Amino acid sequence: MKLLSGLLTIPICSLLTCVSIVLSSALGLAEPGIDGFRELKFGMTEQEVSALPACNNSQECLYELTEKNRYIALTYLPEKAQDATESAGKLAKITIDMGRYTDDWYQQLQMILGASYHLTHDLTEASKQLFLAGQLNELNSGFEDGQVLLKVVRRPFGNLALKVVYQNAALAEAFIQQRQVPSTSSN
Repeated sequence: MKLLSGLLTIPICSLLTCVSIVLSSALGLAEPGIDGFRELKFGMTEQEVSALPACNNSQECLYELTEKNRYIALTYLPEKAQDATESAGKLAKITIDMGRYTDDWYQQLQMILGASYHLTHDLTEASKQLFLAGQLNELNSGFEDGQVLLKVVRRPFGNLALKVVYQNAALAEAFIQQRQVPSTSSN
């Protein structure tokens, strides 16, 4: 069974490298600094997002990426948890649904992201084994200290999906802290 073999090894192929450079431009990944994705910027209000041409509402947008229409789900969080005067949240996380998991598509996405961002948190052998055993429903590779994630997600009926997530600095910090917890505790 070839399931998730792409997670275990990534062959270097000059054709895929060229494709990744072209696709990174199409995904809009080559910009320095991570302040959001395309016109979607962290800290935007729901009203500001709704005003964008690619967003028909404040919760979901649609962009053509890698020659397919990709749904983008948006997560808003209050800028300060103690600030009860502002009811509207600020854009904090942008989740791009990249479709069904295949080994080749995972490898291409990893190369696309790797061409623009530094991989800082790779999959561990333990997390891969837990995922394959069904004890984890999600695998995450982190780029740029967790500000960009490549996720393999097990859906409720068992099929796998790929997602690319852009998140603000606070969520990236939480991602890093969450990954450090298992390594510091031992039974």
